[in-house]
Amino acid sequence: MNWDAIGAMGELVGGVAVIATLIYLARQIHQNNKINASAVRQSFYDYTARQMLHGTDSSEFHAMLDRACMTDEELSHGERFQLMRFFQAVFVGYQCAFFQYRHEALAEEDWRTFRALLRTFWLLPGKEIARVWEQFKTSRMLDEEFTAEVEKLRDEVQPYLQEMKDKGIDYGRT
Repeated sequence: MNWDAIGAMGELVGGVAVIATLIYLARQIHQNNKINASAVRQSFYDYTARQMLHGTDSSEFHAMLDRACMTDEELSHGERFQLMRFFQAVFVGYQCAFFQYRHEALAEEDWRTFRALLRTFWLLPGKEIARVWEQFKTSRMLDEEFTAEVEKLRDEVQPYLQEMKDKGIDYGRT
């Protein structure tokens, strides 16, 4: 065997090793992406659960949130500020999920779940809820695309609300 043949054999073995390394790295990257996506998903679900449980920490906050969400009762200035801060945290969290979805860091199925949760905001009949949303919308505190998405969710809920009203279930809305 001459040196050219040995060199060619070495190049072949080196090429196979490079290909094997690239395949290994591609698998590692794929696994890492799945782990990261799972961490992002879990983080959003944990955030959502914390927001849902927030009202249970304080009976006063829970009562105020119930009045704001379910009645036409006016809130005091302090209560309205507290409600604004609560929903600011909620909307910023959902906006973050929206950005993650838009940048393909959140799976379609997860975004559909978050959209469904966010859609329930529009099922709440309290007039303070609408007031809070209008303040967010007009203050431009939220991204325009996210704001449009929330408005779209409101429009999607309207036929459902009408259908429920036609069945005698009006969620307290008139």
